[in-house]
Amino acid sequence: MTITFVGPAQSSFVKNDIAILEREHTIKLVDAKIGRGIGAAFDLLSVQFRILGSLFGSDILFMWFADYYTLIPTIIARLLRKKVYVVAGGFDVTYTPEVKSGARVKPLRWFLVRNTHRFATHVFPVSNYAQHLLDTNSKHHAPSTVIYNAVDIARFPFSDAPRQHRALTVTQLITELEYILKGMDVFLGAARIMPDVEFDLIGIRGPALEHARKEASDLKNVTILEGPVEYQTLLRYYQTASAYCQLSIDETFGVATAESMSCGCIPVVSDIPSLAEVTGGRKYIINRKDPQQIADAIRRSFDADLSERRECSDHVRKFDIENRAQKLLSLVR
Repeated sequence: MTITFVGPAQSSFVKNDIAILEREHTIKLVDAKIGRGIGAAFDLLSVQFRILGSLFGSDILFMWFADYYTLIPTIIARLLRKKVYVVAGGFDVTYTPEVKSGARVKPLRWFLVRNTHRFATHVFPVSNYAQHLLDTNSKHHAPSTVIYNAVDIARFPFSDAPRQHRALTVTQLITELEYILKGMDVFLGAARIMPDVEFDLIGIRGPALEHARKEASDLKNVTILEGPVEYQTLLRYYQTASAYCQLSIDETFGVATAESMSCGCIPVVSDIPSLAEVTGGRKYIINRKDPQQIADAIRRSFDADLSERRECSDHVRKFDIENRAQKLLSLVR
């Protein structure tokens, strides 16, 4: 079959699903890259028209995230008796009113998102927590099945090399809002009270990068590496850091957390249901508002032995790309 595949093409989870679906189907990719400011409106229209143009030569519409541009293609695809699959697992299901984040913040966007979920053939939440959010916020959604987000375990192998006293976080964020949501301010706050420990912030871009550089300008123990980052560079950081920090306000999965654990990092994560899922409740789930608790957890990671690191690595095998592939291909068939 031929699939019109819509999503942010630069994201690892999109690349994973394209590789999975290409095993059995022909993919016509529509990159849902939306700019900022006035140009965003033109980008939204362009993406929507490219989806519609691609639909007439496709059997299936497959979309990563519901958004402004997804409802009309969803309705037209269903009228043409084509199946519509939507992956749910980000701003489309989360809602953080204190920082005005999530599709529900804007009434029009929320109308388009929840009705995309309603009129789709099937929705695929990326975690049990994402399923809970979908059920809570989009009560009349289409049938849904949890398919965990994927990590290519073979590309992120466990390393038994000695670990440095380093704390790591990896992100592709761009905006200052994402900077707050992903807890970069909290990460740098921990670095400020731990001057003897190296902190690495990897992959950040755009306005968020400039904000991070400004905030860390007086911190000699912080390394900031602009994204995108080469795979070998990323792997080196995963295999040498002691602790991986995911200090977000909210998450629906946490791909980088799982990748780092696969390589043997000890996760230090916010007390969020999805991160408890990903880490299996393993050390260390902390209160992100308590810098000293974060610092203590990072220091405890320095004493973790190989068996503890191996347990972390073994746990995330349940998120291997082959597990996602089997479920996704079966449902799409």
